[in-house]
Amino acid sequence: MNIKKNLLNFFNHPLFTIKLINKIVINFLFKEYVKKTSKKFFQNINKLEYFSLGDKKEIEPEYDDLRNLYKLIRKRKPKCVLEFGSGFSTIAISLALKDNWEKDKVMGNLYTVDGNEKWLLNTQNKMKSDLKKFVKFHFSKAFISTHNGQLVTFHEKLPDVVPNFIYLDGPSPHDVEGNIKGLSFNKTSRRIISADPLLYESTAPADFFVLVDRRYSNSNFLEKNFIYEYKINKKIYLGGTVTFEKKYQPYP
Repeated sequence: MNIKKNLLNFFNHPLFTIKLINKIVINFLFKEYVKKTSKKFFQNINKLEYFSLGDKKEIEPEYDDLRNLYKLIRKRKPKCVLEFGSGFSTIAISLALKDNWEKDKVMGNLYTVDGNEKWLLNTQNKMKSDLKKFVKFHFSKAFISTHNGQLVTFHEKLPDVVPNFIYLDGPSPHDVEGNIKGLSFNKTSRRIISADPLLYESTAPADFFVLVDRRYSNSNFLEKNFIYEYKINKKIYLGGTVTFEKKYQPYP
């Protein structure tokens, strides 16, 4: 039965099937190598010491994701970064912003939003003092809502900023309060959908960029609900990310 189903999927969706096979092969062959080289990257630039563990239950840093994030911030040099979901990513972004200032004289600030006060404080407490001036921490409860008839989440209060760069890795479904007609996020395996980036899009600058970490359902939602045109890059192997880069929008 499974063989028949897989064959049907291959013939009905050949391109997607090839991408999935490619993902499996790349992950099997290169995952450990990429992890080691990514950790070595931060060691070589004398920044590995910044990624220290705080709480005993904290998941260890995924250096391949952190290296990608660091390099994107260094390349794009945003003046305002908005992050949903704090953690090691907060440190990687702050390190890149610090280098942007010290090496290129481009000042940028990070505003990080988290619906879990414990983990927000964990990140804040373990962050070294030379990075703290680049970051503002915001605890904001996440609650269930709808957008165009679809279940989504919104944070109760957002930073009043105009971001060039949004990094989306939150909220956790466990931190989303409330239910709609009995449907919830925190008591089920329902995939999380954050709609907060939509609120920033209409007033975003020309170089608006969104990085979504692994949350493919959330990426699909944003792709269908963003109002402007974007260059979208979907990477499903070695962790997986989706990026949205705003295309040039000429004024009428």
